[in-house]
Amino acid sequence: MIDENSLLYHVKPYTKRFILALFFMTMVAFFTAFFAIIIQPIMDELFIQRAGNLTEKANYLSGKSVYIRNLIQNIFNTDKEGMKIILPIVLFFSFLGQAVFTFFSLYIMKTLGLKVVRNIRDKLYKNLINQSIDFLSKSKTGDLISRITNDIEKIKFAVSETLSVYVRETLTLIALLFVVFYQDWYMALISLITVPVAILLLVLFGKRIKKAGIQSQVAIGKLSNFLSETIIGNKIVKAYNMEDYETEKFSILNQSHYKINTKIALVYSFSAPIMHTIGGLVAAVIFTVGMHRVAGGDISPGQFTSFIAALFLMYNPIKRLSQANNDFQQGKAGYERVLQVIKNESTMLDKPSAVDVKDIKGKIEFKKVFFSYNPLVPVIRNISFKAVPDEMVALVGASGSGKTTLMNLLMRYYEYGSGEILVDGKNIRDFTVKSLRDSIGLVTQDVFLFNDTILSNIAYGNHNYSFEDIIEAAKIARASDFIEDSPDKYNSIVGERGLLLSNGQRQRISIARAIIKKPSILIFDEATSSLDSESEQLIKEAMTEVMRNRTTLIIAHRLSTIIEAKMILVIEKGEIKEMGNHRELLKKKGLYYSLYNLQFPEMDIIM
Repeated sequence: MIDENSLLYHVKPYTKRFILALFFMTMVAFFTAFFAIIIQPIMDELFIQRAGNLTEKANYLSGKSVYIRNLIQNIFNTDKEGMKIILPIVLFFSFLGQAVFTFFSLYIMKTLGLKVVRNIRDKLYKNLINQSIDFLSKSKTGDLISRITNDIEKIKFAVSETLSVYVRETLTLIALLFVVFYQDWYMALISLITVPVAILLLVLFGKRIKKAGIQSQVAIGKLSNFLSETIIGNKIVKAYNMEDYETEKFSILNQSHYKINTKIALVYSFSAPIMHTIGGLVAAVIFTVGMHRVAGGDISPGQFTSFIAALFLMYNPIKRLSQANNDFQQGKAGYERVLQVIKNESTMLDKPSAVDVKDIKGKIEFKKVFFSYNPLVPVIRNISFKAVPDEMVALVGASGSGKTTLMNLLMRYYEYGSGEILVDGKNIRDFTVKSLRDSIGLVTQDVFLFNDTILSNIAYGNHNYSFEDIIEAAKIARASDFIEDSPDKYNSIVGERGLLLSNGQRQRISIARAIIKKPSILIFDEATSSLDSESEQLIKEAMTEVMRNRTTLIIAHRLSTIIEAKMILVIEKGEIKEMGNHRELLKKKGLYYSLYNLQFPEMDIIM
């Protein structure tokens, strides 16, 4: 049984394809050995027939030499003169057979490897995209990208290239071993004395390669992460004139990667010449012994040539196996890194009894909710409040007070610790995560748009929307005017992260994307904090229309956007310090009063 954590486990679904490739590789081995066999009668023809009649020289030939010659004559029904024509033709077909079956075996194994890697990459991405926000936020983006690109490439090479080398060259070695033992078992045993040494060296080299391979993959991950950060944050790099500093940091990481790979190169470079030296030593010994055996009449020149041909033909398979072992170890190192992600189960799993939530009204209740990212540092403490449909509840407070975290708990990006979060009187853990999120529309300050069309970004998550639905959502979000003014209208490309649009345009696209879902609950997470006055007014108009008949939660930085809120929660250090509407909170002259006075110092406080 193959362990399911083994790289070879992924070949199992393609057993029939592998067996077919195995047949073709067996034929490659057969024709390689056949070439070594057919050399014998050819050389005997040159060395013996020229010296006289074969029967007269029978004492100079062993029974094996006569047997092979007679077998060929019988198969092709030819005489001794005809052998001069037949033998070169048979020799040619031995090469042709190798060529034809090598093609089929290579093609099948390469496509098999591509299928295996496609499946592993699909499984990796599926597991990665379904990981919890907690896992993704703690992981380095560049490292994850490296695993799905660089590590996967190592795996592809290991399966499509080195696996076929392992099988084909092993079969070829077995076939050639048969030839050398068939021709002369005595010299065959002498030549095999070095095999244990070669195997030991392969194992030692393989361990070094695997260890260095893992270090190399980690270094590539660090480089990828560094590149991702400096490219995305290039404006900050330029603003602070840090190009030289970042270049130096990159050089240090690049040098580290270089050093690790020089170790790999050293092992690769050592393995080939060492095997070459061992092969040369064996060849020298065999030539010495062989010449004495030919001179003593123990074997014919043809047998000795066949033996030497088979022995030399074994050199390439051994060298390729050594190389393949090094490459396969790097593939295994990459697979182990990929497996870490595949085997990592998401912490955000549905309960076995979880049901799909349908047609919710949107009544929300937090009951004494506690949460912490780190067990020693509580982030949310004893939060309790209610929000009902057709009502706006606003959360205000300093950055880092826990406002966004509360919304993340409602969206089930994170699991809260103790207490309860209820929707329509039921614990959100009793709903499937997918159906709960389908009922919530989210608009964030940091809008993320995909490098696609405006239409695709609005309809993101569901392609069943009609074009009329998309137009209606754009109108409500106050986005239709600038879309219609665009050259390609709804088919306009927004650029990477929406960079071809202004902040206000991106925000309105985001609102359209949220409301086209027709959610029962809407979350606006500081949706207007980074906008100019004109864009803010358009967003406020859109928000007012969108909030009708829905439960709306707003995280506000600009207090001007939440003056009309039914309830305002003032959050400080993860706790609700004040609760009430705008006028009630101003009258208390507490935290809210201070925040409002800071934002509008020139205005009279509206009581």
